[in-house]
Amino acid sequence: MLASRWLRLTLACATIAALVALAASARLLSSRPAHEARPESEPPSEYFYAQRVGPSGEFPQAAYDQAVQQWQSEHANHLTTSAASAYWTPVGPNNIGGRVTALAVAPGGSVVYLGAADGGVWKSTDSGAHFLPQSDREAWSSIGALALDPFNPNIVYAGTGEANSSVDSYDGMGLFRSSDGGGSWQALGLATVGRIGAVAVDPGNNQHLLVAAMGRQFSTGPDRGLYRSLDGGATWNKVLFVSDSTGVCDIVINPAHPDTMFCATWERVRRTTYRRAYGPECGIYRSVDRGATWSRLAVGLPAPSDSVGRIALAISPARPSRVYAQIVSGANAGYVGLGVYRSEDAGTTWQRTDVPGTFTNAFGGFAWYFGEFGVDPNNADVCYAMGQYLLRSTDGGINWSDISGSLHPDQHAIWIDPANSNHAYLGNDGGFYSTNDVVNWTHCDDLPISQFYAGMADPTNANKVIGGLQDNNTVMTSAGPTAWQAILGGDGFVPLIDPVTPTIVFCEYQFCSSNSGFKRSTTGGLSPANTAGWTGTDRFNWCTPIAMNPRNHNTLVAGSQYAYRSTNNGRNWSKPAPAVDLTFNTPSLLTYSTLTALDISKADTSVYYTGSDDGRVMRSIDRGVTWTDISPGLPKRYVTRVTADPVDPQVVYVTLSGYTQDVQSALVFRSPNRGGTWTNISANLPNVPANDIVVDPTNTQFLYLATDLGVYASKTQGAGWFELGAGMPLQVIADLYLHEGSRRLFAFTHGRSAWSFDLASIPLAVGPSSTPSAVALALASSNPARGPVRISLTLPRAATAQVAVHDALGRRVATLCAAALGAGEHGFTWDRRSDSGARASAGVYFIRATSGGEMRSIRVVIAD
Repeated sequence: MLASRWLRLTLACATIAALVALAASARLLSSRPAHEARPESEPPSEYFYAQRVGPSGEFPQAAYDQAVQQWQSEHANHLTTSAASAYWTPVGPNNIGGRVTALAVAPGGSVVYLGAADGGVWKSTDSGAHFLPQSDREAWSSIGALALDPFNPNIVYAGTGEANSSVDSYDGMGLFRSSDGGGSWQALGLATVGRIGAVAVDPGNNQHLLVAAMGRQFSTGPDRGLYRSLDGGATWNKVLFVSDSTGVCDIVINPAHPDTMFCATWERVRRTTYRRAYGPECGIYRSVDRGATWSRLAVGLPAPSDSVGRIALAISPARPSRVYAQIVSGANAGYVGLGVYRSEDAGTTWQRTDVPGTFTNAFGGFAWYFGEFGVDPNNADVCYAMGQYLLRSTDGGINWSDISGSLHPDQHAIWIDPANSNHAYLGNDGGFYSTNDVVNWTHCDDLPISQFYAGMADPTNANKVIGGLQDNNTVMTSAGPTAWQAILGGDGFVPLIDPVTPTIVFCEYQFCSSNSGFKRSTTGGLSPANTAGWTGTDRFNWCTPIAMNPRNHNTLVAGSQYAYRSTNNGRNWSKPAPAVDLTFNTPSLLTYSTLTALDISKADTSVYYTGSDDGRVMRSIDRGVTWTDISPGLPKRYVTRVTADPVDPQVVYVTLSGYTQDVQSALVFRSPNRGGTWTNISANLPNVPANDIVVDPTNTQFLYLATDLGVYASKTQGAGWFELGAGMPLQVIADLYLHEGSRRLFAFTHGRSAWSFDLASIPLAVGPSSTPSAVALALASSNPARGPVRISLTLPRAATAQVAVHDALGRRVATLCAAALGAGEHGFTWDRRSDSGARASAGVYFIRATSGGEMRSIRVVIAD
């Protein structure tokens, strides 16, 4: 769960009581049923949001939109560098999954469209066994709703902006339509509505569209409400508006009489320290004139009050006069199930049907996260309540049974086959599932939409990669993108592999394992055990930092508001006496003023640095005994990283997150004197959060920066920046790791899994080449490819050239050319077979051409 884009402060994460509950419930995934609640304070967490809010507590969406426009403009004008032709390689996980927010399925069930929280739109043509991305070229990736044209299933509508009140996703950019099955997209307006909860196409007239708009996530405004178009999305009218705090979250249309429509309104306001996901304006409305006018329904429904929360609606074609409503409670009842309500007369009167108990307790205390109710299209008595657990009723919503079984928790989308009610698809926080008996569910292991908080590779083995995921554990692989495995349950965060003894692995779940400290494994990540010396009453960040002395693997530091230190390789930890609070210790009833960044200087290992969520940066020159505040000169913002130069002991870098009205730039700073003075080196970066910075030890002029709009690099210590590489979709980069031995840079995204980049493709010289190359490599066939792949190579002069196909792990698959060629254009065809004659499986491949000391690379997707 939680957390796209794309938001590190736990400013509004948890109450003290929730922390107690968190500590009691934390455990390994392997030791709990798959549908059991993972440990979490106020799930989904506030971490992603709190990093990015401005001083007012509102997320500055306009600033982010402007940054996206800058990114689009640069790409449109081809402002690239000598590194732009080099491609990022996907690392996975493909087999873990991530939050799926929407499903749309063509008749028959073979073609499936899937919306990911921060991973865009995906398509399967084999009933969900494999998926390919459909929106990687778009600047939007947070998906709230999907719908198909009932007359033409190749027409797909994508409502952007996740509406689940999750704080780890961005607002959307409106409604988009694809007329070619996801191949290309056209904007249909509604760019200011923020989050879209549902899209409905009139089954009697496909030019009639309805959009449920929830508005911006972190501000109120007039754009909330229900929108209708009578001309296929060319123009829109707002046909229902309740208030600037209330949007529309669901729509259903009577399949037999499409003049009759229903929608659900939801009162929802978010602030830094405040959530209101309930209220008297939560209700059900009906239109009997195809959406032109609406009236609120009341008879038999809960009276308007703060006890009423989010509502989901459903109608079965088997009995169109029956309408179901899944209603959850407000905060006063703990955000649980309030009741299943049913109308037998098309909404005129209602009656609560559920027997209190199973349904009521199905939402984990965060019922605002769930907004869909399913009903069998062939039997109106069979219905599905979707919360933390998946519930099923066979008697019209009266009695409920938990059928979650091995399913991942937190259910968001369901499709039931009209031709076979036992055939169903499900989207949840663990990805995509399918079933043929509504008992046994199969997980799709080909969906790289995992949301990382942090990650790294084994310093001794670049193929061994580890990371922490939102609601999907701490995971690790040594065998490629499809072989990731969980080693610690809950949300996963900062991992650490000992470079001297790589069988020693450190990991954590939220709030430093519920304030109990980092776990330590001596078996390569398996069976991580508790470590000693932690103080449970300290303030630990949702994503607690840890660092190892780069010259002495026995010395480690980790942080609450204090800097803990271990001198025996992390077995035991202690704080200096007296312990120094390294934050501003801002008064708060919530978890705040915690350490978010730590580093030990490789050039002088007696120098430690820390950064905090309340904007304080500290330095120690005696291994953590005494500390100096070096915050003056820096914006008082959430500190995402403090990085010491690996060669020069005087130089240190700081990145910060969040927007501000006072500093109209990204927040990246450099100090030449250990924090005595600071210089903003943001230069031409887009004004979005900076999440991590890496200094290249081979040439410290080179910097690599993780931002909310991809990875940027500088060859001049920040005097100018360029987007690094190509092929990775526009994504939030949560963390970077430079594997020095292989010269591979790993990027851990919060929505599209992990990627790696071969830094050998960047010339180790300051400044990009000003001479454009005449060597050109291009595809001469469609991409994705379903047949032979044709390639065109153009040489400016006669030269020896090599053209080869590599898989996603960088392994050579096939050699297409290794010969002297004349000047001009040359064509090659890859018959989709390896050099050994084996047929290449579906997936991502890279075709690379080398000639005259230059390399060009193109990415191709094999679709079948």
